[in-house]
Amino acid sequence: MSKTPITNILRPANLSPAIGRSEHISLETDSPVARAQPRADRSVATFELHSRARGVITEINVLEDYYVAVSVRRRSAAHSHNVDLRFVDPRPKASRHVSWRWLYAALALTAVTAIIVLLNIYSRFAPLHEYAASAAAVVGTLAVVSYLTFYYRTVESMFFLSVHGRAPVIVISGNLGTFRQGRACVAEIIRHINLARTHFKQSKADHLRDEMREHSRLQEQGALTVKQYDEAKMRILRAHA
Repeated sequence: MSKTPITNILRPANLSPAIGRSEHISLETDSPVARAQPRADRSVATFELHSRARGVITEINVLEDYYVAVSVRRRSAAHSHNVDLRFVDPRPKASRHVSWRWLYAALALTAVTAIIVLLNIYSRFAPLHEYAASAAAVVGTLAVVSYLTFYYRTVESMFFLSVHGRAPVIVISGNLGTFRQGRACVAEIIRHINLARTHFKQSKADHLRDEMREHSRLQEQGALTVKQYDEAKMRILRAHA
């Protein structure tokens, strides 16, 4: 499905119909659906995912009343927010950024190390033996450093987007192995999203209004940047048009 360029969305002519009806999803309007506040002490399931190379620990708590609490702890900082599962798309996305340059460098250095070792073993040229061991140690060390850098710079991410705003509201990110490590966590989140959809029944207008409020709340918690919030708000207004 093709996406409308953001330049078109920002044109006043395109916005006027949506803005004309934006009072129906006003942030100040009380929601008709009574929602309990998320309670961190009422956890249904807890998952802790480690990215040791990056020193990041992501803790996911599936709470009662269909919330998910996300806590990301780094060596230098920590951040936490909670997400109302009514407004989360149950189809998670995944991405993998592979640091191919460092992998190729590591493989090349490994091959050079092997060649030096073989020459040292089979060559009868005496001066070569004198320097081969040192050269193999240096190149081998560079190969190990390249492999470690490749592992550090390769990132796997799984994330859930909001239904209409398409903003990343739950993100699990780490090194190689994150997909496998987070499989059970993602399955549990999907299950509770579907339960929330069954439990809460709203008209589209009410849902869009409450989703707008949820994005505003997530921005206040620091889960969304100003740019992400503005883009999500624009998509919700267009969905209401």
